[in-house]
Amino acid sequence: MFRKIIPVALLALLFSGCSESEEAKITEQVEETEVEEKQAVGKTEFKEADFSVIDQVVIPTTIEELKDVEPGLFALDYTLDYETSSWPQEARELSTKEKKELETVIAAADDTDTMFQALRYYFGSNVYKDLIDKQMNYAAVMTEPYLPKPTKEFGVEGGNQEAVPTKAFLLLDASSSMLLSVDGKQKMGIAKIAVKRFAKTLGEDNEVSLYVYGHAGTQEDKDKQLSCTKIDEVFPLQNYKEKEFDATVDNVAAKGWTPLAAAIQTVHEESKNMEGPLTVYFVSDGAETCDGDPVKAAKEFAQGNENRKVNIIGFNVDQKGEDQLKVVAEAGNGEYISADNSEELNNSIAEKWVFPSMTDVVYIQLSGPNGFAVSNAKYSIGQLSMKLNNAVNIESSRFREMIQLLVSEEVITKDQGEELTEKVNQHKDQLLVNNKQLKSGKVKEVDDEYERIHQNIDAWVKEIEKIRSEQ
Repeated sequence: MFRKIIPVALLALLFSGCSESEEAKITEQVEETEVEEKQAVGKTEFKEADFSVIDQVVIPTTIEELKDVEPGLFALDYTLDYETSSWPQEARELSTKEKKELETVIAAADDTDTMFQALRYYFGSNVYKDLIDKQMNYAAVMTEPYLPKPTKEFGVEGGNQEAVPTKAFLLLDASSSMLLSVDGKQKMGIAKIAVKRFAKTLGEDNEVSLYVYGHAGTQEDKDKQLSCTKIDEVFPLQNYKEKEFDATVDNVAAKGWTPLAAAIQTVHEESKNMEGPLTVYFVSDGAETCDGDPVKAAKEFAQGNENRKVNIIGFNVDQKGEDQLKVVAEAGNGEYISADNSEELNNSIAEKWVFPSMTDVVYIQLSGPNGFAVSNAKYSIGQLSMKLNNAVNIESSRFREMIQLLVSEEVITKDQGEELTEKVNQHKDQLLVNNKQLKSGKVKEVDDEYERIHQNIDAWVKEIEKIRSEQ
């Protein structure tokens, strides 16, 4: 502001005692002085602001450096399609200001290394980070079958049939605490999915029954007696019927208290005259709250009969509840499993308590990833790699165009242009090699993942066959 005011005041003073020709001469001198001042200020600001940045520009020689490199100031408006086209792309025409800035910086550079840094600073591609992130983070989605842990607990087909459970009682906790959430989902909803899945698996070879408890009354004290004494068999012991069973589970609502002991006693009374193996499966999120003694009830249920068990899954249980449930399972000649979230709950039952049939084994062998999955994954990697190659080639082409411009404008000599072009070509070749190595690494990950899954399946099948042979 002061630069504009002072010359005007000075003119007023000078003009008061000058002729017209002298006035014109003074005006011209003042205007020239203002222009020189502006140019000097601009040049100083540019050297202080931009050259210090250019000196710090990294010419990337690794994929990691290329991913982190800043895009060029004059290339920010280039689109992804433009920068990754399979066809050579001409650089857009520079504005007068851009051209002048480029030529000023290059002319002031002492060597071709600094010139290359300037080219990178102004015309470096703006798509490297996105392309490299996608390629580096690419993970082939391959089908990995669930492999339930082999166990001899229930015996196997063709083996000791006395060890095979022919009756399975599922007991579902419907107390009010099941209304709470895990993983952003209500516990009751998660438990229902797990129970349906388990019943379907068990139902292939066993009769299935479903009991619910805690579904009556409310959690208030006035309803404690009702809630603690009402245990209902909502799906009577019978051959599994998926549609009917699932509908029954869907109708269960969580409401009241947790009568573990009474639930075990109810099943005990109902099954006293039943013969053969019989196992109770509890899905509960807490300890007894109805003043009963579940440890005593479990012990009485299994006492004197090794084919009777009480297995318990503690779903998102606190430490006090888990301590009690473990003792209950031990007293019932069974096992306790902890499941903290929905995935663990869905997997833990089948993993511990269901031995896969021959049909299951064959299905799992066939459900691993096939050659098409590998081919599709490698094709996707190839597409990402090709885009990165294209970006490198287009960027290098842009650099060379600018070098030709600088030579034609005599900003740099022909020899400097040739030397700078050689640096650009060597840089391009290095980046293409790096990209090829990145692609090879991702392809190897696909092959390794395919091999890992099939090795796990083969090892699992061998373990199953071993257990069968020992029966």
